[in-house]
Amino acid sequence: MLYGHTVSALLAPEYQVGLWFQVWQFQRGLTSSLFLLLGGFAFSVATTRHWTSHIGWSPAIVRRARRFGLFVLLGYALHIPVSRLADFGSVTDDRWRSFLAVDILQLIGVTFIGLQLLVLASRSRRIFTIAALTLAALAIVGTPYVWTIDWPRIVPAPIAAYLTPAAGSQFPLLPWVAFALVGTGLGQIYARWGAAHLFAYANKALLVPGAAMLVAAAALRTSAPTLFGTAAGSAVPAEVLTRIGACLVVLGAIAHVSRRITRLPHVFGAVAQESLLIYFVHLCIVYGSVWNRGLAQIYGATLSPTVTLLFVVLIVLSMIVLAWYWNWWKHARPRLARWTSLATGALLLYRLL
Repeated sequence: MLYGHTVSALLAPEYQVGLWFQVWQFQRGLTSSLFLLLGGFAFSVATTRHWTSHIGWSPAIVRRARRFGLFVLLGYALHIPVSRLADFGSVTDDRWRSFLAVDILQLIGVTFIGLQLLVLASRSRRIFTIAALTLAALAIVGTPYVWTIDWPRIVPAPIAAYLTPAAGSQFPLLPWVAFALVGTGLGQIYARWGAAHLFAYANKALLVPGAAMLVAAAALRTSAPTLFGTAAGSAVPAEVLTRIGACLVVLGAIAHVSRRITRLPHVFGAVAQESLLIYFVHLCIVYGSVWNRGLAQIYGATLSPTVTLLFVVLIVLSMIVLAWYWNWWKHARPRLARWTSLATGALLLYRLL
């Protein structure tokens, strides 16, 4: 994610050509796919550990809703079109459309809220698993048809942005919600028996289904026009199956390798736990925000591969250090860390006021 965004923002166009760049683009696309799939997996496993507290209204659900709502809020905050909130009334149509466009943080927040509601409705882990995987299949198959609907004429613009890329969204609910739903189903399977039988889980739940999806995607590409028409979204089901299949194969391979690893350094856990902080801060650094100029504004896509690689290394290392230090601070001085978070949020809001 870090190097993908940095390269995209800084590498000069004359280097963004050729077979190597096409391969890079494909594997870069797997980053968001894995991010969503593993997000659904983590949600599922975490929910299973405290299942009884999530099948009825409880303080745990309220805390979750606040956190998921924070994802949505931060997603919109990264695209605020004005330097002062008082200027919202004078925002142009193009900038308003850019603000409403759904990015991955809004997608994750809304998806997780929906998954929590699905847990409440299902109450049974088996029903929840079946429902998640069924909805994933419907999202994949239904995307070409949903995309043909002129949603901006039917529903308000903020809602339409979640339903179609025509509203400017990079991550509309369909088909991207399918990745999180598949991860959710895999998380339930893992929690039921995969944790105790990792080798079998890697083969039966990851490698074999992943390979089957890749074969199905190749076959679907030839019949897509017949099944889904020739509209812009007709190729989406095959593309989504390709990405999910590739992700499952990668995760299956990692699962096999992980059997040989008994313990990871603490920094890996810190980076994983602070992924939201890393995501927000690195986007401000690379692309800029209403609070600062980013590398994209300072340099633009003008740099050579060598200089771009240097920035990639600097950003990756700085984000690792940030995650490690903040994670340590939260555990060593939780009260001070909480007040620091609140003060930072208040300062950012003050800048907008």
